[in-house]
Amino acid sequence: MRNATGARRVALYGRVSIERTERSKSVDDQLAELRQWAEREEWTITGTYRDDGLSASRYANGRARPGWQRAMDAVNGGDVDALLVWEISRASRDRPVFAALFAACADSDVQIGTGGRLHDLTDADDGFILDLGAALAVRESAVISKRTRRAAESRAAAGRPAGSVPYGYRRVVDPDTGHTIGRALHPEQGPIVAEIVRRLLTREPANAIAADLNRRGVPTATGKQWRPGNLRILALRPTYARLRVHHGQVLEGVRGTWPAIITEDEHDRLVEMFKDPARDKFRNPTYARHLGTGIFRCGREGCDGRMRVVAQSVSGKGHHRPPSYSCRVCHKVSRTQTLVDDLVEMLIVRRLSRPDVVAELEQGDDPGVAEAAAEAARLKLKLRAARQAWDDDQLSLEEYTDMRARTEPKIRAAEQRARPRHVPQALIDVASAGAEAAEKWAVLPIGDRRAIVAALADVTILPAGRGKWKFDPDGVTVKWRSGPA
Repeated sequence: MRNATGARRVALYGRVSIERTERSKSVDDQLAELRQWAEREEWTITGTYRDDGLSASRYANGRARPGWQRAMDAVNGGDVDALLVWEISRASRDRPVFAALFAACADSDVQIGTGGRLHDLTDADDGFILDLGAALAVRESAVISKRTRRAAESRAAAGRPAGSVPYGYRRVVDPDTGHTIGRALHPEQGPIVAEIVRRLLTREPANAIAADLNRRGVPTATGKQWRPGNLRILALRPTYARLRVHHGQVLEGVRGTWPAIITEDEHDRLVEMFKDPARDKFRNPTYARHLGTGIFRCGREGCDGRMRVVAQSVSGKGHHRPPSYSCRVCHKVSRTQTLVDDLVEMLIVRRLSRPDVVAELEQGDDPGVAEAAAEAARLKLKLRAARQAWDDDQLSLEEYTDMRARTEPKIRAAEQRARPRHVPQALIDVASAGAEAAEKWAVLPIGDRRAIVAALADVTILPAGRGKWKFDPDGVTVKWRSGPA
C-alpha cells in the first residue's frame, strides 16, 4: 500500500563486514547511493537501517544484526512497498535468511530494489534474477570461509601466531606497512609470567601469589587486581612454551615463531600438577583453614599420605576430643592439631630469625630438578597407560596392582627431588624482621603461613604407637629443605 500522495514507500538497508576489501563500499556510501536513487524517483523513505562491521554469512557464529531485524519488521508489518539494498549480498549471504526475506516480500507484496532496478518476487524473471544473485552471494561466502580456513591452517602449521596477544608478549609491527609481523617478549610482563609459573610449580598457593603481586603493584593486562583463579588460567596457556594451538588442540611437532617464556617441561609439569587427583579441596587455599592441611605428610611406612584436620567429636565416655591431624589415606596416624601447629610454628619462627635463611634458599635449584620432574611425569604416564590397559582387559588386576605398588613410591621420590626452591615474598618479609619475626608471623594470613612452611620444610607426622596418648614432639619431624638440621 502506498501513502496518501501515491508515492512509493521504501526502506534503505546497508551493511558491511568487519573485513573490508578494495571493491566493497562503506555503509555510508551504500546508503547515500540508495538515497539518491529514491530521491530521483520521488519515493518516500520510511526508514534507514544499517549494520556496521557485521557479517551476514552463516559462518558468523550467529551474531545478530539489529538493523536487518528492524528492516524485516518493516517488511512484515506492511510499512514499505520496497526494500532497497546496494547489492543482494548486502541483505544476506545465508540461504535460510534469503528464503525468509523472499517469503516475507511475496506475502507482503514488497519489492526488492538492487542495482537501480526493482524486482517483484511474484514475477518469474525477477524471482529468477534474485534467486541467482542469492545463490552467488551464498557461494562467495563459502569460498571466503574456505579461503580463510586454509589460511588459518597454514599459519598454524608454520607456527605463526594468531588471535589476541597474550599477557607477557607485545606486538611486533612492520614500520612500513603498520601490519603485525610477530610477537616479542614484553619486558615487564614476561618475567611476571615466568615468576607465576615457577611459584605455582613449588605448590605456593595461588591466593598468596595473587596477594603478593597486588601488594607489589604489578598490573594485570587490564589494570585490575590479580585473582587466584586467573593465575591458573594464565599459567596453563601452551603459548608460553611456544606450543601452537589450533582449534583448542596443541599441534604435535609445531613450535611457535615467538620466544618462549617457560620450557615445555615446565608446561607439562603444570598440566600434570593440576590434573593430579591428590590436588583436591584440601590443597585449595580457599578451603584450607589449618597450617598443615594437605602439606604435612603421614610417616607410616609405605603410606606418605597427606594429612587433614578432623573436626571435634565426642568420645564414648562423653569427653570432647580436640581437632586433630589425621592421614586421609591410611587413617592410622593422628595427632592433636593445635599441638602440632604450635611445634611447627615455633621451629619455623626460630628458623626465620636466622640471618642466613633467605640466602640459603636462594642458592639455586639442584641441577637434577628438571631430570627428576621429567622422570615423575614419565612414570605417571606409564602408570596411566597401565590403568587404561587394565580397563581394556589387556592387563590383569594382579599385574596392574603389582606395577602400581612398585611405581608410586618412585613417583613420590621423583616429585620430592623435582620440587625447586622458591622464596615466597611473605618469607622474605618475615625473615627481614629479625628479632620481630614472631610478631610478623602472628599476623600473616593462613595462606602465607602455609606457603612459608611448604618452602622451608617437609613436615612428617609419625605413628604414635599403641597406648601412647601423650603428645611427643619427637613424633613430628621437620626436615629443612636447606641449611642446618
